[in-house]
Amino acid sequence: MTAPPFFEPGATPGVAPGSKNDLVTVVVCTRDRPVMLDRCLTSLRDAVRPGDEILVVDSASLDPAVAEVAARHGVRMVRAEEPGLCRARNVGWRAASHDLVAYIDDDVTVTPGWAAAMAEALGRDGTAFVTGRVGVPPDQAGAARPVAVLDDPEPRRLANDIGTIGHGANFGAHRDLLARLGGFDELLGTGARFRAGDDGDFFDRAFAAGAIGWYEPAALASHDQWRSRADLVRLDWAYGIGAGARLAKLARSDRRRCRAVAVLIVWRNKLRPIPRALRDGYQLGVVLALVHLGGIVAGFLPALATPVVDGHLRARRRRG
Repeated sequence: MTAPPFFEPGATPGVAPGSKNDLVTVVVCTRDRPVMLDRCLTSLRDAVRPGDEILVVDSASLDPAVAEVAARHGVRMVRAEEPGLCRARNVGWRAASHDLVAYIDDDVTVTPGWAAAMAEALGRDGTAFVTGRVGVPPDQAGAARPVAVLDDPEPRRLANDIGTIGHGANFGAHRDLLARLGGFDELLGTGARFRAGDDGDFFDRAFAAGAIGWYEPAALASHDQWRSRADLVRLDWAYGIGAGARLAKLARSDRRRCRAVAVLIVWRNKLRPIPRALRDGYQLGVVLALVHLGGIVAGFLPALATPVVDGHLRARRRRG
């Protein structure tokens, strides 16, 4: 069955550049990383326009320096009393002052003009969400395993895509879409039971609702590659768990998309590259691929046994 278009004809024809409907709330979710937050907010200071809002969501930080950094930059801060990236993202869009909501991770910096590019892309007729370009900082060029990077220079329409759509590290959406989908699944993502898979799952549900997206390279950001090799191994395990949970949800809602995503993640992205990595002596790549595949199994089975309510995983209540 074909999903209805998210925007009915004439309902949301886009926003007029320079109008109050063009303004953006930039949500930065952070937890106990004041140095990264300071660097992120410094870049945003030159990237936002008059009337745009920067909103820091403190994800139950224990370090008081997080609040001090937000206060020093003169931005609004709200606090999520329980940790979890998706919980913080949901707090952010619900507290936003504007209907255009953009997300930047605290270990990301943006270029001047980023907010204008995000607003213009979100203002395209029928566009419900936008993903931005994410590169590696120049001083970290050549990183062995760059994390959350999408460095494609060409813009494109996103309509039920299966491949790399973008990352939650540099992402924007109309609040109408966020509300219709119930925001992000709070059992996915950093700090949650299933650790990752949150942005892919969001795109799955957005496409199922008939939403159209746009990839906009002019909304340019850089993602700090601060992780050690040990961190990367742990991260790929988490990514695998999140991917497994995402596939478990799709297995119950859209089996055709589930098969296509599984082929991409399991075969094309992980199994097929292993022989070449072995030939090239890229041992880290082999280890990360195998760890990721193990994580998929570890995430898929428990997620398959977890109830899904209104498109979101719901933890079973314990008796007693």
